[in-house]
Amino acid sequence: MEEKINRSLNWLKELNDNPFTLQKVANWLYEYHGLNKQVKTYSETICEQCQKWKQEGLPYDCLQEAEYCTKRYRYFTNFYEEVEYGIKVQELDAVCKVALEEYNTCSNNDALLKDWLIKYFEIGYNKLAIFYYDHLDYSVNDDEVVHPHFGNSPIGEFGVCIDRKYYENLIEFDDVFKMLFYERKIYPEKLKEIEEEMQKVAITMIPIPKID
Repeated sequence: MEEKINRSLNWLKELNDNPFTLQKVANWLYEYHGLNKQVKTYSETICEQCQKWKQEGLPYDCLQEAEYCTKRYRYFTNFYEEVEYGIKVQELDAVCKVALEEYNTCSNNDALLKDWLIKYFEIGYNKLAIFYYDHLDYSVNDDEVVHPHFGNSPIGEFGVCIDRKYYENLIEFDDVFKMLFYERKIYPEKLKEIEEEMQKVAITMIPIPKID
């Protein structure tokens, strides 16, 4: 299995156009979908040593991923899923293009902008929540063209950056959504609701001091 994994990663490396094209990454995912499924299934099986620890009531996740451990190839599935996210999130680009066209027709009307935020809230707040901070915000040079980054190869030597041109509408939509929601606060009741929920979570995470 390790040989198959290394072969797949080396093949992906050879496809690199610095940055990658969307089609080449999609083809790699398609080609090794079966291998990813195979590794994932293998990783879900508990090895003999972990079974013994489980029976004794001990932790058995095998974090050290020893040679006998069935989880030792999870690095491949983790990487595969990072790259796969890059393809899946790009599918939103077409929707974001339509959303931006709608935005341009109502950009001077707060009531219509609020309707726009409500309509596209699921995409802007949920589906794109991690896109900018996890995959785009890594440049210290404002003049640099930043291509979305979707993981580093577990064998080292290269990362997967997909050409920015495939995400232009998505990136612009994300900027507009954040500006309207967080800066201009066009949808204040939803923003307040989120802030209250975050405060509740923060309170539950505060440790209660032990009284002797």
